[in-house]
Amino acid sequence: MSLVAADTLAGRTWVARPNHSLSVTGRKLLFVITAAVSALIALAFSFFGAWPVVPFAGLELAFLWWALRRTELTADDFERITLESGQLTIESRRGAVVARHEFQPYWARLQYVKPPGQNIHRLLIRSHGKEVEVGSLLTEQQKVALAEELKQTLGAA
Repeated sequence: MSLVAADTLAGRTWVARPNHSLSVTGRKLLFVITAAVSALIALAFSFFGAWPVVPFAGLELAFLWWALRRTELTADDFERITLESGQLTIESRRGAVVARHEFQPYWARLQYVKPPGQNIHRLLIRSHGKEVEVGSLLTEQQKVALAEELKQTLGAA
């Protein structure tokens, strides 16, 4: 996952995005090449009388298409944390769901907790009974680094 921090005129911004190794063109090319090879193999087997291979090849391609489509739908996901004087804004996008939360930095509390029975930590920002998880797109090391940096900047704000 990628985490980019940047200073702006009014404060500091952190943006987290998931890694995507294939572009849209790459995903299409992967599907076309895989479909061509799979069809060629299925047709060769069906020529020799093993026709049940054809439906399985079709099923394989359907699953590949579904996985690539799912990747494409989440390609624009992000988390953006903006800390400006007097305002902490957390924006996130997961598929079609866009959320925006605003906090007063003075009252915001950062917690790095490990829920019982889970191997991953959660990075939470809480204030006035409201709780938002940040860093869900990050690795554990990136969450720790973000937590340390947020603690310092929230304390300074």
